[in-house]
Amino acid sequence: MNLKLIKTSIIVTLLAVVAVMHHLPIAGFMGTHILHRELFFFPIVLAGLWFGLKAALFTSVAASIAYAHFFTHNADIQTASVLLVGLQVAGFNLMAVLTGWMVDRRRRQQKERDLLNDTFGQYVSREIRDEILSGRVSLKGELKEVTVLFSDLRDFTQLVETISPQEVVTVINTYFKSMSEAITTHHGLILQFVGDEIQAVFGAPVALENHQQWAMDAALEMRTRLSRVNFNLINQGYPALQHGIGLHTGKVVAANIGSPQRFSYTMIGKTMNVTSRIEDLNKDYKTDILISDVTREGLYRNIDMIPLEPVVVKGISKPLQIYQIKKPFDCSVSKKSGKV
Repeated sequence: MNLKLIKTSIIVTLLAVVAVMHHLPIAGFMGTHILHRELFFFPIVLAGLWFGLKAALFTSVAASIAYAHFFTHNADIQTASVLLVGLQVAGFNLMAVLTGWMVDRRRRQQKERDLLNDTFGQYVSREIRDEILSGRVSLKGELKEVTVLFSDLRDFTQLVETISPQEVVTVINTYFKSMSEAITTHHGLILQFVGDEIQAVFGAPVALENHQQWAMDAALEMRTRLSRVNFNLINQGYPALQHGIGLHTGKVVAANIGSPQRFSYTMIGKTMNVTSRIEDLNKDYKTDILISDVTREGLYRNIDMIPLEPVVVKGISKPLQIYQIKKPFDCSVSKKSGKV
């Protein structure tokens, strides 16, 4: 027997017992007050607490009928008794409405919290998650300036063809876990994993001061963490992984978008497309981190970087100035221009 059926049985049984006791010829205060009124509140409150407003009102109606039945079949019924019955029935229904409404409201809030937790809980820092769950952040659509980070593994498809599916999952999850920690530690939100690509944003849904610098620091930590991941993978007999990271800053429309069955917090706009193309340029320049001049302008800390020749990027009328983030002890300079 499931829990819902057990609870329903308890409410029905309790209501029946109280109704029977209500009709017993018990004299004095006990019969007039306790059995004829207060005991009916117990099944009503239980129905509200366990099942919500509809169940509470249904139980209240049943209690009201049982309570009023005694008086309607009493030959000595008086105007005062009718008034008492009316007030008591109103009390039953008021209790049902209050209890059921509070429980339904709490359940709606919990459902919303669960939805937000499912959407953001695993891919955002605790501070941002708490800000979202507090209700102070709109998810209905707003224009925000953010810094977007795209990361993509290099030649991972070739690795997939040489190892078992279980090993593929182990390797990719190890990589994703480490990179996710680098992003969320720096107040970034992971939007989604697409194949072996990570899409993240800094500055939404919660506004973030110096989001360019936070994104830059996250990219640098991802570089460091990749070295650690590779050290472990090599010790297990796997080849080292390589990835490319692109950063770009601009305006996006940020909103919860999807169907009634599934929503996803998403960024829409030219900034997303440009970031994707900057990340892809790492293949041409043989680099691992590239940033746009817009992102560079927002940095408040000196970062060793090399300006590359401007490139024409689809979606931008003017050639885009990008910068290669130097690796420690790396004196090489990439020189190549092109169109994307």
